[in-house]
Amino acid sequence: MLNKGSLSRLKVISFYTAKEAIKSKVLVNTILLGFALLVFTYIAYSFTYGEPSRVALDFGLGTLSLSSVFIAIFMGAGLITDELKNRTVYIIISRPVKRSVFILGKILGLSSVLIINILILSAITLSLYFGVGGAYESLISWAILFIAIEAILMLLIVSLLSLVTSKVLSVILSIMIYIVGHSIDGVKVLTFIKMRPSLGALLDLYQYILPGFYKLNLKQHLLYDQGVGSSYLYSTLLYGVLYGLAIICLSMYLFERKNLD
Repeated sequence: MLNKGSLSRLKVISFYTAKEAIKSKVLVNTILLGFALLVFTYIAYSFTYGEPSRVALDFGLGTLSLSSVFIAIFMGAGLITDELKNRTVYIIISRPVKRSVFILGKILGLSSVLIINILILSAITLSLYFGVGGAYESLISWAILFIAIEAILMLLIVSLLSLVTSKVLSVILSIMIYIVGHSIDGVKVLTFIKMRPSLGALLDLYQYILPGFYKLNLKQHLLYDQGVGSSYLYSTLLYGVLYGLAIICLSMYLFERKNLD
C-alpha cells in the first residue's frame, strides 16, 4: 500500500512524465495523423464500392488501432533508457522516492498521454463515421475501449522490455509480440497445426504467457453485424485489465532489482 507521501510523489512523477511526453510533440503528431485520417478516409469511401459509413468505420478503426499502438511503442521504449541517458533517474531515486513509485508514476504519466491521443483520434474517427450517415452501435464504444486497452498493454510490454534490453531491441520484440498476438488465433485453425497436436499445445501455452491481442479486435464483428455476447466483452475486459496489472507488478519488481550503475 502507498502512504500519503508516496501518493504525492506518484502524482508529481506522473504529471511531469505526461508534461515531458507532450513537449515531445506527441499531440502535434496526433493532430497531423488525424488530419491524414480525414483525407485518406475520404479517399477510401469515395473510390470504394460499398456502404460509405462501413468503409469509414473500417478504415478509421484500423488507423486508430495501428497509430495508437505505434505511439505507445514510441513512448514506452524510452521509459527508462532516456532517464538513464539524461541521468535524471539518479536525481529522483537519490531522494526519498521508492523505485516502485518512480516506475509506476512513469507508466501512469505515459498512459494518460496515450489515452488523450486515443480520445482525439477516436473523436475524428466517429465524426467521419457519423458524417457519412453511420448509426451508433454500442459495440463501437467497446471497440474503442479495447483499442485503448491494446495500446496500453503495448505501452506496458515495451516498457517492461526496455528494463531488460536495449531500446531498439525492445521495439523490435514488442512489434513481434503485437503481430503474433493478432495472428495466433488464425494460425491455430490451419490444417498444418491441427495435424500436429504438439504445436497446438505450444500455441495454447503462448496465450497463457503473452497476450492474445486478437481477443481485443472487434472490428470484424462491427463490419459484418456479428453479435458479441456481453459475457465475452466483460471477460475480455477483465483479461486485459488483469494482464496489464501483472505486467506493471513485474516491471516494478524488475526495476527494484535493476542495477543502475
